[in-house]
Amino acid sequence: MAAIKDYAFASGGIFWKIFDRSKFESKSLRHQVFMMLLLILVCWLPIAGLSFIQLGWNRFYELFLRDIATQVRFLVVLPILLVSRRSLNKSFNQMISFFYETKIVDADNEQAFEKVLNWLIKSSNSKIIDGVLLVLVYSSFFIQENSQINHTNTYAPWHLVDNHITVAGWWYMLLSLPLLQMLLYRWLYTSLLWMFFLRKISKLNLQLSALHPDGVGGLGFLKYTQLAFFPVALAISALTAGMLNNMIIFSGITIQDYKVAIGSVLIFVFLLFILPLLLLIPLLAKVKREYFMLYSREAWPFARKYEEELKEYYKTEEEKPDASWHIDMIGSFEKTSDMKIILVDKTILVAFVAAVVFPFLPVIAQQIPLKEIFFNLLGKIMG
Repeated sequence: MAAIKDYAFASGGIFWKIFDRSKFESKSLRHQVFMMLLLILVCWLPIAGLSFIQLGWNRFYELFLRDIATQVRFLVVLPILLVSRRSLNKSFNQMISFFYETKIVDADNEQAFEKVLNWLIKSSNSKIIDGVLLVLVYSSFFIQENSQINHTNTYAPWHLVDNHITVAGWWYMLLSLPLLQMLLYRWLYTSLLWMFFLRKISKLNLQLSALHPDGVGGLGFLKYTQLAFFPVALAISALTAGMLNNMIIFSGITIQDYKVAIGSVLIFVFLLFILPLLLLIPLLAKVKREYFMLYSREAWPFARKYEEELKEYYKTEEEKPDASWHIDMIGSFEKTSDMKIILVDKTILVAFVAAVVFPFLPVIAQQIPLKEIFFNLLGKIMG
């Protein structure tokens, strides 16, 4: 049965294939932590050590240690992106099992549903996509060399000494940064696959019910799979916040100059991690409409019969008609009318807004004292 298969769709691609040769997932927690630390050190420690040797302590502190963006990339974002895969795969497999266990997927739609799943796994393991991602990663090397490194001192100021790329800079551009970018692009692609997956299943004849107590036709459990993308949203926001931090430190700009950038990140996260759930609106609207019309149609014979019995009762006053059917029918109508067609709720919104805002708090604190922020917020709450 399809429900017992391992649909680890977040594990596709050349990066994870190489990573999994170590049988990472089957190792103990201590061994997994060690392997992740080793990968992080391979990316960060050489550029730190080589920079220190070539720059000396004073310039190492000024140019490398104060380079918040680089520290965030390899000491924060890289670990987040590495550990997020397991939780997403687990959540996704639980979701697939739930589709079968609850008979949302049954004999009538199982073949179509499995076709979508097979498409998802095939797309996840596409060699063409691997090639495209590799081209993107290493073509950006030339863009960074000709644009960001040579024309700004905010991207990674320790790259250059006397207008020449340092040894640490070459390690960074040929190994560390491509590895991080490959991982990040793979996550972005995984997010897009999830979006297309939801779009495809929204066109299937899923066995949903407007009477389900979750109030969204029985698909409420999908919100928990969506929440598994929270760390990815956090990582994307952290990358942007780290870059903005560098600009404040090395160029003297203010956060006011980058309000549009922060807003753009919020919009991007919304589109990438909230829009997928909105793709199910047509399906849920269809379920709600069908159930409403069903109960409306089935209620008429009962209503006509009840009216006749009521008229007869008024004439004879012998036997009052039973109105229990009316109460039951009203309950069904109310549940159908109250059914929501949007899976996005406060939990989803708060989670992903927090994922965007939280990394920017240290940036804001550089410009606005936390004490001032606290009292302004307190004043608005109290007044």
